[in-house]
Amino acid sequence: MRKLIIPLLLAASGPALAQPAPAPPAPPPVVAAPAGPSTCSVTIVRAPDPVRATIEQWLAREHCTLALQVRIIPTEGGLYLLATDEHGRVRERIVPDAASAGVLIASWAADDGLGGAAPPIAAAPPPPPVGYSAPAYTGPAPIAPPANYPRPAYAPGSGPVTAFGPGDFHPTTIRDDDDDGEPTKVVQPPHPEKYLTLAAGLGTNNGGTLRAEIDLYSKNGWTIGAALGITDSEMIAYDDYSLSGSYGYNAHITDYSFALAVGHLWRFGDWHLRGSAGLGLVVSTMDLDNYDYNTNTYQTGSGSMTSPYIETSLMAGHSFGSTKTWGIEAGPVISYTKQEWYLSDTMSTMYREAGNVMFVVGLRHGL
Repeated sequence: MRKLIIPLLLAASGPALAQPAPAPPAPPPVVAAPAGPSTCSVTIVRAPDPVRATIEQWLAREHCTLALQVRIIPTEGGLYLLATDEHGRVRERIVPDAASAGVLIASWAADDGLGGAAPPIAAAPPPPPVGYSAPAYTGPAPIAPPANYPRPAYAPGSGPVTAFGPGDFHPTTIRDDDDDGEPTKVVQPPHPEKYLTLAAGLGTNNGGTLRAEIDLYSKNGWTIGAALGITDSEMIAYDDYSLSGSYGYNAHITDYSFALAVGHLWRFGDWHLRGSAGLGLVVSTMDLDNYDYNTNTYQTGSGSMTSPYIETSLMAGHSFGSTKTWGIEAGPVISYTKQEWYLSDTMSTMYREAGNVMFVVGLRHGL
């Protein structure tokens, strides 16, 4: 019996063993990445027009692989560049001129290793079926913000810097005064409109002068102020009977002047030119020494008087310091007064026409 069962089992299993094994499933087709550079763009969100034109010329002939948003801000030492790429990475640099900015931004857009490589490009998805169209959007319409909606504060990649108006490019300083890694942009402070000036100098009347000027009102470069001065001088004075010079006097004079002045200031960056004209009064004290050849004796005398006074000045200067409140200036001050002194010893009148050209140097501080 055993001899009959074994051949029957082998005969029944023969066709099954002879049947070929099923073929393995075919692997899915490999979709290759698109050839050539990926689509990218460089959006210059903010830049002076000449700088923008130079950068666009550099980008026109560049092989780019990254999309960038770029802001260019004039600053001390050149141009400050702030770029955010499509992956959220931030690059920043200060360059000396527009050409250097164009070269650097082109290299960033080409991703040449200065800013890090982009992640690998994913395989392209299969195309949609023929005749397929995406369904129309049926959600609510977007709501526009009200007209008085406040603009958001600046953040990298969020849009233009809102602290500046269109075309209003002020020099800036760049510093990093915290630990967040982001630069803090600080607009240079404006120059003060009113100043207090203290000055000293020498004049053509063989004397020196001290001056103080203060601006009381200022608008659009025009100022109204007050000027105080102390001038010490020496001169030879004659009365109206001193035809031969025998009645000549050695006069030592101190003038205390006060004038209201109107001026205008022209500014060229940190440099300025300031002109003014003033009208006021001068109080003069005079000490006289005379040698009388008839009596061979010395005579002395003193007196004081008040007379009208005019002056004009033209000063050039420069501001300094981080707050622009300090400055230095220098230039000529021209003054004039006419006086008549009565001399009791000769019972005559002495005339004094005091014209003086002083060169002064002053220190200014904003109010």
